[in-house]
Amino acid sequence: MSPARKAYMDMQYDSTTKWGLHWAAYIEVDSAYIWDPATLTPGVAQKDVLGIEAPLWSETVDQIDEVEYMVFPRLPGYAEIGWSAASARNWNEYKKRLGAHGPRFTAMGINYYPSKLVEWKEEKNQKN
Repeated sequence: MSPARKAYMDMQYDSTTKWGLHWAAYIEVDSAYIWDPATLTPGVAQKDVLGIEAPLWSETVDQIDEVEYMVFPRLPGYAEIGWSAASARNWNEYKKRLGAHGPRFTAMGINYYPSKLVEWKEEKNQKN
């Protein structure tokens, strides 16, 4: 299952996002995380869903920094949706865990979208 209004990673986060499209929806990090494949579409039950897909159509973004920006930080949330029961997911708890990845994304040189909905942790200064 890959609903465009929830899982297309080439959809802009909001109206200020400089890459991507918004024909299906603006998909902020919370909207990307808060949905249940088993209840999203009437007539489609849990038994009918084999998994989820979060596509990024490369005709809308073609440079790696653009791809990273559109994928991160949504990708970890999609993975959690695919691997965790809806009853085990909680946005308020998840956004704290996601915020802890900020220093990791930075250290890896990932050009990620710093959503204002997430309190991003900063890398602690180390004294030598």
